[in-house]
Amino acid sequence: MILNKEIGLKRAAGALLLSALLASPVLAQTNTNVSYSDIVGYQTKSIPAGLNSLGLPLLNSDIAKTTAGTLSSASLPLTGETNFGSKLAATEPYYLEVYSGDLKGDRFDVDVTATKTAGNGNVVLSTNSVNNTIALSSVGTALNGATVAVRQHITIEQFASMASTPLVKTDSLASSDAIGLVEGGALIYYNYRSDGSWRRVGDSSNYAKKPVPPGVGILLKKASGSSTSITQSGLVRDNDFARPYVSGLQLHAAAFPLDATPSNLGVTPGSGATDWTGGTTATGDSFSVVDGGALVRYVLRTDGSVVRPGSSTNFLGTSLFDSSSARLIKRSKGNSDAVEVDPIGN
Repeated sequence: MILNKEIGLKRAAGALLLSALLASPVLAQTNTNVSYSDIVGYQTKSIPAGLNSLGLPLLNSDIAKTTAGTLSSASLPLTGETNFGSKLAATEPYYLEVYSGDLKGDRFDVDVTATKTAGNGNVVLSTNSVNNTIALSSVGTALNGATVAVRQHITIEQFASMASTPLVKTDSLASSDAIGLVEGGALIYYNYRSDGSWRRVGDSSNYAKKPVPPGVGILLKKASGSSTSITQSGLVRDNDFARPYVSGLQLHAAAFPLDATPSNLGVTPGSGATDWTGGTTATGDSFSVVDGGALVRYVLRTDGSVVRPGSSTNFLGTSLFDSSSARLIKRSKGNSDAVEVDPIGN
């Protein structure tokens, strides 16, 4: 099945064509009588020993989906709610996604403690989360009357529960399974310890509740001699998706259960402040995908081709990115305003 839709640029000029294949078995379930349910589905990926990448494009269920009122400081009224904090678990992370209006596709993390303390019909948004797609201070009145949804983040702990056989936990860094995320431009691994905690090297904190933000995915180092499969189930996003790029290294994955080529993602060199940068093997923007347990790098050249170093083959139109995988991206210039438009057309 091929879906065609444009990828737009919100708060920036330009539009690109998205033409991609459904990457994995995603099953729609609907009510055939009067109304229709959300589209739900699943995807399964085999995980051998060694380095793997995973995309998690499906969503946890909405805690609430309603109309927002006037943002005051970081507090946002939700129509129909009286004690919204009572719906949130104190130890779980949540985010709000905007479904209409000028900020359609943007996302903000929830300040769970403040929301529960407020004890009213408001959700309190985090003012400084690195997962926010725009600064909360710049929102103004843009959320007034917008449809918004609040849902729980996928966490490292939840990801581990998707495995068909338990992930390997030991107190040895060399023999335990480990999850990698890019933070502040660096790749950070969290190892699965024998007590069931997830820890960074040199840090005794348990990061089991750490969010895997939408559209990010993970790298998974699977212990030698072990294998499993990962099955994710959930809702298919039916909304635009804000896709900020930063200057430097970042980990991205599909927001929709769709394969994509570099061309689909608008990888075209340009001289503008937010354009992709073409160049040599050393200077061009690049993608790295996991292939056969190793990271394979592709570079954007000045002529617009996407090549593997040492090869002249142009991969611009090749489906390098499947929805069950993640990709490391290194860009010279950021673009905080990029938005992928809903391919279903909502």
